[in-house]
This record gives sequence, C-alpha cells and structure tokens, in this order.
Amino acid sequence: MKLVATVQGESGLHFGNRYAAGPFFAFSLLLVLFCCSKGKNPSSNKEIQTKEIDTQWVERTVQKTNTLAQAKEHYNRGIFNQKQGMQKKAITEFKEAIRLHPDYAEAYNNIGTSYQFLGEYDKAIQSYQKSVEAQPNLIEGYHNLGTLYLLQGEIDQAITAYKGVIHFKPKLATAYVDLGRAYGMSGQLDQAIDQFKMALNLDSNLLEAHYAIGVSYRHQGMIDMATESLKKVIAQKPNFTEAHLNLGYAYRDQDKLEEAVDTFNTASQIDPNNYQIFHELGITYMKQHRYTKAIVAFQQALKIQPEAIQTENNLKISQARLTQHK
Repeated sequence: MKLVATVQGESGLHFGNRYAAGPFFAFSLLLVLFCCSKGKNPSSNKEIQTKEIDTQWVERTVQKTNTLAQAKEHYNRGIFNQKQGMQKKAITEFKEAIRLHPDYAEAYNNIGTSYQFLGEYDKAIQSYQKSVEAQPNLIEGYHNLGTLYLLQGEIDQAITAYKGVIHFKPKLATAYVDLGRAYGMSGQLDQAIDQFKMALNLDSNLLEAHYAIGVSYRHQGMIDMATESLKKVIAQKPNFTEAHLNLGYAYRDQDKLEEAVDTFNTASQIDPNNYQIFHELGITYMKQHRYTKAIVAFQQALKIQPEAIQTENNLKISQARLTQHK
C-alpha cells in the first residue's frame, strides 16, 4: 500500500501545483482520464491491483520474518537459561517462542528437556510429542521420548519412539543401540543383539555397541563372545568401570576366579568409591575361600554403602567361616 500511496501523492502534487486554474482544466482532465481508461492501456486498473496485492504480500512477509526473528531470540534465551541451569526461566522463554511461532518444533523439544530435568515427566512427554507433530522428522524429539519412556519403564512406547529415529535416519548407528537397549530391558535379548549388530555394521568402532552386545551375550550365556566384546571396549577405553565390572562377571561365570579378582581389583583402582565393585570382589574371594580378603572387601563396600544388607550378611558369613578354618 505504501508504494501506491507514494505514487498517488506525487501525482496529485504535480497537477495541483501546475494546473490548478479553472473549470475548463477540470473537465479536460476528466476527459483525458476517461479516454486513457478506455483506450491504449486497458490493463492499468489490474496493474494497480497487482501492485496493491504485491505490496500486501511484502508487508505480510516482512511481518512474518520479524515474528520469526523474535521467536528465535526467545528460543536462544531459553537455550542460554538451560545451560545456566535456570530451567523455569528457560521454559518461560520457550513458551514465548512457541506463542510467536506455534510450530516451533525445536522449542517444544527443548521445553520438554527442561520439564524432564525438573521431574515433570508428563509435561515433558507432551512437549516431545508436540515437537514431532510439528516436525515429523525431528529425531531429537523421538530420541527424548524414547529415553523418558525407558526411564519410566514404559518399554513398548520407548521401542516405538526409537524406531521413529531409525525411520528418519536409518544410518545413525547410535539409534540402533538405543533400540537394542530397550529390547534388552524388555527381556528380548535376541532382538537386542540384532540391533547392536546393525549398529556395529554401520560403525565397527562404536564403543557403546560393543559394550551393550557384550553385556547381552553374557546374559545369554555366550560367555566367550561376551569376554571378547568387553575386552574390545576396555582396549578403547581403559577407564570404563562398567566394562571391567561386566568382564569380571563373565570371568566368574566361567569359574576363572583369579582373572575375575584381577579385573575387579583393576576396576576398584579406577573407581574406588564404587560399592558394587567391592561387593563383587568380596563374593569372588569367598568362592576362592579367601575369607580374610573377602572380609576386607565387604568392609570397604559397607563404608561406601552402610545399609547394604546383602553385603552385611556376606561379611558375617565370611567372618564365621574364617573362625571355623582357624
């Protein structure tokens, strides 16, 4: 509209200054305008309409661009607040971004992570769902849904969500690891192993896939394969406590007790405040009838977790057996 108004204003000023003379001119001007509308330029009205439409489109586009820029600004503030641990302020900013841009998928996803951090899981799930409704290929939304469902023990929903990630990004190796873990938690170990294998086909060096398949092999009783996978993990990441712990389990399952002891001791040096390591070390010493060492291990475990009833019972048994052997 501004372009049309400018043209009209300039035309009126031109005629007003030069020809504001009398009735003859007024009549002549009307005649000229009438002839022009009927003569050589029949499309002039359409051109004016087109200019008006184009100008309206430009104005709407500019307005929309400004609104999106404002939404982006609030979104960035939300991200900043999240990084600072100010989740409630982040939620306020994300909500404003969504008000300005109702289909802002990333804002829905990030407001979900803030709700999840605050323990408001129902609101987090609703936000993640809205994120993938607004942008069906937003894999972060599916991933976060799957992780939260898994946290709540809703395994079937988690499996469905993780499949959504794979549907839109089938070459993402870590997505198969996530899906495999969900299958593993549901007791479907064969399906879990299949998913971990697919992850390794895509990325043969993927540490978490080697670890996950090693643990799954152990639970399936495939100890040699479990040991092989877990050793690969430790070779890549020597300070991976859980890998050492599970390798110790695998050795103990095979009655390779000395190897199990060495592995648990190595793990205890990496993570000296890990209750589970000292508990398992004590059990392994008991299997070897090395009750003095078992007592020391159980006592260390109880220092870390004083209310561990099972460890307390094993300590008493070890002490009693040591007395019997004297």
